[in-house]
Amino acid sequence: MGALAAALSVPAGAWAAKWDMPVRSNERNHFTQNVAIFAKDIDAATQGELKLTIHPEDSLIKQQDLKRAIQTGQVPIGEFLMSLHSNENPIFGIDSLPFLATNLDENAKLLGVVRPYLVERLSKQGLRLLFAAPWPGNSLYSQKELNSLYDLKGTKFRAFNPVTGRLAELVGATPVTVQQSEISQAFSTGVIDAMITSPATGIDMHVWDYVKHYTDVAAMSPWNLVVVNERIFSKLSDTQKSAVQAAALAAEERAWKNAGAISVNLTKVLQTNGIIVKEPNDKMRKEITALREVFIKEWLQKAGDEGTKIVEAYRSAK
Repeated sequence: MGALAAALSVPAGAWAAKWDMPVRSNERNHFTQNVAIFAKDIDAATQGELKLTIHPEDSLIKQQDLKRAIQTGQVPIGEFLMSLHSNENPIFGIDSLPFLATNLDENAKLLGVVRPYLVERLSKQGLRLLFAAPWPGNSLYSQKELNSLYDLKGTKFRAFNPVTGRLAELVGATPVTVQQSEISQAFSTGVIDAMITSPATGIDMHVWDYVKHYTDVAAMSPWNLVVVNERIFSKLSDTQKSAVQAAALAAEERAWKNAGAISVNLTKVLQTNGIIVKEPNDKMRKEITALREVFIKEWLQKAGDEGTKIVEAYRSAK
């Protein structure tokens, strides 16, 4: 019997449950470690009535398929990169608009503005948002030193969502779709030779084996979302529901509280392993400002009135 069928066939509060939970990254990654604490908190609060088994890094379900798998009840809960689904709805891509929110405070304000829209959208799809956690600022990895964004022209640039593909196009690179678990192989086989991603992913993939330069543009800090199938969640007892919600609140607070220090420490690890880290120069900063407006304009054309309200509210909150 599948997880959804089991959840719907037993009266609320009368059963113990074991939930499979696919997550995006490997066991060493701080996101996965945070989810592990989330699972332990639920186990403790429910006295073992609700247990989560974590399946890291595409080991159970591919990231691009996970959101749909949770909607259909194939798995009850999971963690996925929100921006993977930006072609489905523009709201799912706002966290990854390059250079819109370039530090932790700005990113937190953006989430505060977007959350009601996000909750509404997910709810219509039968999903409950439990928590959102930010990636460290995504920056540029390259084999050669970058003094301009357009020094990436001609490179084979890893794209992990539509907007990073568009960034590649705008700077004259060739976008190549490569998911996180495939990065090492893509570099080693010459499929890609540059990318934009977080220091966490760079470390997970031992990126120093393939590139030497890291330009800290902090273009975006995409969100991982942890969501649960609403129908399955509704069958939990009140105590179990409260345990899940309390653990989710603690996990989100922990993720945002630790994000700054994690980013600094991860960047130091890159340096320790031979990566040359540099800040963008004045020329690059001007290019960043110009590209930010291009991305906002293009996003608003897709997002319409709802998108305009979000951007205006975000800019007012800054």
